[in-house]
Amino acid sequence: NLSSELQKWVNSNGLLLNLKKTKYMIFSSKDVENTRELKIGGTCIERKKEARFLGVILDDKLNWSKHISTIKSKMSRYVGIMYKIKKRLPLNVRIQIYHSFVQSHLNYCSLIWGFSCKSQIELLFRCQKKAMRAIMPGYVNYFYKDGKLPAHTKESFFEYKIITVHGIIANNALLLMHRIRNFSLSLPSSVKLLIPDNAPTFYTTEDNNNIWLSKYGSPNYKKSFFFKGPLLAMSQFNIDATSPSSLLSLNIYKNSLKLTALREQNKGESDSWPDFILHNTPGIRTSSRKRNQTQFYQAGLNE
Repeated sequence: NLSSELQKWVNSNGLLLNLKKTKYMIFSSKDVENTRELKIGGTCIERKKEARFLGVILDDKLNWSKHISTIKSKMSRYVGIMYKIKKRLPLNVRIQIYHSFVQSHLNYCSLIWGFSCKSQIELLFRCQKKAMRAIMPGYVNYFYKDGKLPAHTKESFFEYKIITVHGIIANNALLLMHRIRNFSLSLPSSVKLLIPDNAPTFYTTEDNNNIWLSKYGSPNYKKSFFFKGPLLAMSQFNIDATSPSSLLSLNIYKNSLKLTALREQNKGESDSWPDFILHNTPGIRTSSRKRNQTQFYQAGLNE
């Protein structure tokens, strides 16, 4: 059985299993009752519905709700501190503190949890906007009070060159896609194989991507980098960020991604946000209509 196979693998690799710290999880989209008692070496192993691994909280449904809730709690705590010290610190220091205590949490392992449902990401975005109000100079209306809305933050995000949580997730996904497709020699084989050869590119249609869609379009993959990554790479957002020089330099592409994200999130009126690419990822074309090859340099390399 599984427990004996695990014990055999541990022994064959010269390792020692700490049974007091060993737990197990059953991953499923449904509630699974397990009446069987799991033992290793006569010690009962406890079942967990949540577990922390390298700073990321895994839940048994892989919807990342617990991890996102934990990020939000940490950010809220730091935002409260930022409000209290705002008047004592200059703007440049407040921005540094923001990047250290807020943006860093949004950036960490966002490829893992970042494609969860929209409502979860919006929770983080609301908290991110509160943190921005702690940076903004002068009097700022922090909360809804006496019929007055909190201060709008859109222009400040652009002024201080800070990307929203949606942009962070999309940019990290596109950066990894760019590395896999254009700088694969610098990556370990395990990372190269994250995106299969039959994944869609700029010119493909549903007709020649049926095999990929049948696997990665399933519920198990649909809210993950494996499905969203190739689709984001086909977006107009990525077209705008890609240039001939970015195919030769990862730093050029990274800087271009940031500028594109800042420009896209700043579109429209100052009191409303645009549709973020993270929640409006393009699908695969159903027709075989050709696209303008001069628009997209990266697709040409992938053909």
